[in-house]
Amino acid sequence: MIEQDVKPSPWWYRLRGSVIGAIFAAGFFFGNMRNDGQPSLPAAVVWGLRSGDAGIETLLWLGITFVVIAWLLRLAGAAYLRGDVVFAADVQRDRLIVDGPFRYVRNPLYLGNVFLALGIGLYAPPLGFAIIVLGNVILVAMLANEEALQLGKQYGAEYAAYRAAVPAFVPRFTPVPRSAGARIEPDVRGGFVTESFTLAFAVALVPIAVFGQAGLVPAGVIFFVAMGLFIAASRSGRRSLHPG
Repeated sequence: MIEQDVKPSPWWYRLRGSVIGAIFAAGFFFGNMRNDGQPSLPAAVVWGLRSGDAGIETLLWLGITFVVIAWLLRLAGAAYLRGDVVFAADVQRDRLIVDGPFRYVRNPLYLGNVFLALGIGLYAPPLGFAIIVLGNVILVAMLANEEALQLGKQYGAEYAAYRAAVPAFVPRFTPVPRSAGARIEPDVRGGFVTESFTLAFAVALVPIAVFGQAGLVPAGVIFFVAMGLFIAASRSGRRSLHPG
């Protein structure tokens, strides 16, 4: 292991949760800005209209499917990383994990973020979809690169070999072999608690897919529950990392 002086991560890494939230907010805000005063339709509706009601329903449920995939990816990653690492302000370099989903892809949680952006983006207007997806793709690429730089400094050739064998975002078909003693027992319950907010986002979209505009109120209530779960999970994770 190569020891290096640990420096604080850049502000956009330390505040990544807030930055991601700002990207989603910007997508819905600017996507709904129209000069004629008429409400903007979600991308799923605009693009689905070409195939009628069936096309709209397909894209609305595709959005939910994307968010569920995001939840599964983030759940799998969080079960191995633990909540204190998921929500840590700085890059955590105390261990190099090559187990579970990390044997297939280096950034399962950030890959989940991309699916989350695709799913929720379909419920934003087309311009909002572009802002949400492009903004998240750029940010997760920056986050992943920052972690790669820090882990490369800490683990040197060991991380270089892992980086060469495992793609950043496009999973391998087969798992990379793990070294002796590298097996980690996943904390599935902890991962579920940590990522419960992601599942809640998927649930929040269901009333809109089923009832249309009539589902906006229950969707909004569930959305705020999801935000509460996110805040609770992030605070719990950071308390675990810095007890007392």
